[in-house]
Amino acid sequence: MDISFLALIVLWGAFAGIVFSSIGAAGGIIASFGLISIVGVADPNSVKPMTQIIVLATALVFVPGYFRRSYLVWPLGLLLAVGGLMGAWAGSSLSSAYLSDMTTFRPLFGVLTLVIAAQIAWKLYRSRSGHKTASPSEERADVQGVHDLSISLMTLSFSYGSKDYSVRLWSPFLAGFLIATIAAIFGVGGGFLLVPYMSSLLRMPMHIIPATSGIAIIISLLVSIGNYLALGSQLETESLVPMLGGAILGAVIGPFINRWMKNSGLQMILSLIIVVIGVRYVVA
Repeated sequence: MDISFLALIVLWGAFAGIVFSSIGAAGGIIASFGLISIVGVADPNSVKPMTQIIVLATALVFVPGYFRRSYLVWPLGLLLAVGGLMGAWAGSSLSSAYLSDMTTFRPLFGVLTLVIAAQIAWKLYRSRSGHKTASPSEERADVQGVHDLSISLMTLSFSYGSKDYSVRLWSPFLAGFLIATIAAIFGVGGGFLLVPYMSSLLRMPMHIIPATSGIAIIISLLVSIGNYLALGSQLETESLVPMLGGAILGAVIGPFINRWMKNSGLQMILSLIIVVIGVRYVVA
């Protein structure tokens, strides 16, 4: 492999790692784009587990750092993960059998990313139009982190900054199942759906979302990757290894970006990235 091309693969992996570890989403989308459009992997059933291995390694690197700073809600992540176990198996089984042709996979992948980008853009528009204005404490990371965690028979409660949050236990369980199913079908981590779920429906700030989603993603990806490999998917290690190395490096950098950037800035970056990828795959 040419050294300049190898460097490009490593840099693209680092880009995916930075985005995923700072935002909690789109790492799989970026990695998939790199494997398909830069490396040229032609088999979707190879792209899917390769992408998920990159996302898994990235999450394993950055989640502990968030945990040390209390920038995650670990019971919520576990609830999402429990729901995602069956979804990951079901989605990977369906995708391996019925979404194995790149001419079908690419446009559907593009449509999915555009739907998510539109949802995030709409939320940003409503915020800037005065429907909801974030306070400075919501825009910047709180040094205290998540605190006052408690779980009752039906509800998970926690605090972050000056706000209290309450989540019905059935909600993340069901969301985890549905999101893991869709993520496994497209061979990504699921952060691009977990982030809207936690930021829009649960109203959580972006600073505690990446690692919370990371917990759910780690567990569901172990199931999905294992199932893809059991069903016969082949890994192209020559391109996977350098992109994986870059992603791990990016995962070290991303949490520092998350800590200092504003909520709105993080979400705007996410929206722009995935809309470009979506348009490319829909129109190409």
